[in-house]
Amino acid sequence: MKAWKLDLWIALAALVVSGLTASAALYQSKVFSDQLSATVWPYLSFTTTAGPSTFTLTLENDGAGPAIIDSAQVFVDGKPLASMSSALRQLAAKALRHGAFTYTTSSVGPGQVIRAGASAPVVNVNMRDLSILAGAYNRLTMNVYYCSLLNRCWVVKLHTTGHPADVTGQSYPHTAIQ
Repeated sequence: MKAWKLDLWIALAALVVSGLTASAALYQSKVFSDQLSATVWPYLSFTTTAGPSTFTLTLENDGAGPAIIDSAQVFVDGKPLASMSSALRQLAAKALRHGAFTYTTSSVGPGQVIRAGASAPVVNVNMRDLSILAGAYNRLTMNVYYCSLLNRCWVVKLHTTGHPADVTGQSYPHTAIQ
């Protein structure tokens, strides 16, 4: 009878050790997955540069991996617009009337890739008096949804401080800015 109890304790101990080993293996695979994810994380941010007569808005990828653009939106006064050109025409209507306004835009939309350490121009504005646009700049909002190679996704918003928000597994609009 005592031998049977000893066998039972040995079997239970082996079961506990096996469970601990399986738990350690699962934890180790999660840590490895997180480390792999960190090696391909993109990190997009908006940067602006302004001179006496030039204003540039750029998306920069300061992360470790490429940012795959999934969607982009532009708003003026909270109203969605189809293009950065229409946003600029609305924001700088006064400058357009005086003919002192030129700009170039780049499309931002699904499938575009911004490599790690690279940047993508969004808009470049040239005008004699940038103060006309400076007052209207805060009326402009832009959201860019992007993903990593491992399909983890974030949104970066113009005029928002802090880190891009994680939107993995959430639904969001699939649009582009022309």
